[in-house]
Amino acid sequence: MSKPTLSQADKLIKLRDVELMFEEFFDPGSMPSRSTIVGWIEDGTLEGVQIGAGRNYYVRRSSIDKLFGAIGADSFQRAV
Repeated sequence: MSKPTLSQADKLIKLRDVELMFEEFFDPGSMPSRSTIVGWIEDGTLEGVQIGAGRNYYVRRSSIDKLFGAIGADSFQRAV
């Protein structure tokens, strides 16, 4: 199995898709809200950017993997 390239690891993911990933990982009672996820982007917990006319948020895949690893989800694998 080949190691992912940097571009694959740092794929930008739409905030809505990030929320869907989180729904699979977090219990319903502990699911972070959209405003919490945006706060994580703004404070650097997640690496993300705002792009486009609507200034939509996108999050780097590598930072999501890092967050999941930090909270004990090393085995979490989800293709996006």
